[in-house]
Amino acid sequence: MFCLLPVLLVDIPAMVDYPNHLARMSILARAGTALEHPLYQIAWAPYPNLAMDVIVPPVARWIGVEAATKLFYLVSQILIVGGTAALAAAAGGGTMTAGIIACLLLYAMPFAFGFVNFEFALGLALFALAIWVRLANRPLGLRLAVHAIAVTILYFAHLFVLGIYGFAIGLIELWRLRQGLPPPRRIAILWGGMAAPAIAVALLAGAGGGSIGGTGTIWSAGAKLYWLSMLNGWSREFSLVPTLLLAVPLCLAFLRGWLRLVGPGPWLAAGFALLFLVLPFRLFDTAFVDGRVLLATLLILPAFSAARFPRERIAEIFRTTLVLACLINASFAIFVQLSYRSEYQGLTAAFELMPSGSRLLPAGLGQEEDPPSDLLDYPMYHAATLAVHTRDAFVPTLFTSPGKQPLRPHPSAQHLKLLEGAAIPWSLLQAYANGTAPPEELAYVRNWTRDFNYLLLINPKGEALRTPLLEPVASSSRFILYRIRPVGS
Repeated sequence: MFCLLPVLLVDIPAMVDYPNHLARMSILARAGTALEHPLYQIAWAPYPNLAMDVIVPPVARWIGVEAATKLFYLVSQILIVGGTAALAAAAGGGTMTAGIIACLLLYAMPFAFGFVNFEFALGLALFALAIWVRLANRPLGLRLAVHAIAVTILYFAHLFVLGIYGFAIGLIELWRLRQGLPPPRRIAILWGGMAAPAIAVALLAGAGGGSIGGTGTIWSAGAKLYWLSMLNGWSREFSLVPTLLLAVPLCLAFLRGWLRLVGPGPWLAAGFALLFLVLPFRLFDTAFVDGRVLLATLLILPAFSAARFPRERIAEIFRTTLVLACLINASFAIFVQLSYRSEYQGLTAAFELMPSGSRLLPAGLGQEEDPPSDLLDYPMYHAATLAVHTRDAFVPTLFTSPGKQPLRPHPSAQHLKLLEGAAIPWSLLQAYANGTAPPEELAYVRNWTRDFNYLLLINPKGEALRTPLLEPVASSSRFILYRIRPVGS
């Protein structure tokens, strides 16, 4: 329960993508009613990654958008812990240890970045893997029927997680082949039955215009080192504390032979390690791809491990150390959430000063890295989209990618949409206001002084913008809201 407190203590969790998701849920929940959003339209299709888009809006009509979105996130966390424990129970691993490690990972990157569809789907995938393992000796037809249902659900929940699930069961079945070769006909039926649902949903994705992203792909060896500090999504430096508390006892236990991988565990470890090394940091404009694989690996492997400590006292110290790492990580998450609660409240209050239906442009002081060097700044990157939810505003950074989200800007605002990215540097806006022509990918700000009504400067670091183009409206330590003065005023 303590590990859920960071979410329970606030209305809007401080995570980079969460405000963006909340804004989308607000639009979807009001679709077809008298309160529907005036600047966005709904565009349903059989896209992947629709878990929260399908589940949250109906619930929001009963309990409100913010409560329904947060409930979905809490359910996602519970699915991660429950799915990890269920897989361990099915595989004969250490259920308690697996559950503790899952709790420790709840605020790891990229979960802490607000990838809630990914988290929800990964929890489902862990349960699906548990069922696949439990049905290992049951009739093949039953296994494949359950598998087809799992593939269909995971496709609509999150396409990348479907790939993780398929990769895992593939490794498990390859290991089983080593234990005894079944008749060729059974092998053909098994692998054909495993592949058929995936092929079917791939055809569905193509027919429905589904997409896994754009064209940007980045791989670097240095990016692999980034994940050494993954256990806390708000501070790489603080992350070293729970990382050491996790890594030291695990390494010691493996070196002493107290803990070892069993069954398909070595195959899963080797296969996912290779996948982690091969996959890029960014694939088809989807970021943190290799980190997602590493996170899934840390959740799966405890199920295929066996512990045999020489004394119960050593086992207690081992588990206590893991619990301590979990509590420390969750405590820091509570600190971050409470520190951002007033920031989000102040931002919402500032948006109340804007007329409904305003067009809001997010900006930064420089060319921000993604993610930033200081991860405590990250929850502000999409905070401007809260105005979509509270003031029916148009914000160009709202997620409306064709093939990924069922939203489109209204035709009157279509030319102001940013396909990928976050806040634009102020230096570029100044140049464009002075007549410099922007590149095609930044065409949405070609006439920003005319097309937008307000500008939100995020993470100003105490530096205000001094220009006759802007009039300050409200501010805090992490934002300044400006009214854009009409041209000629």
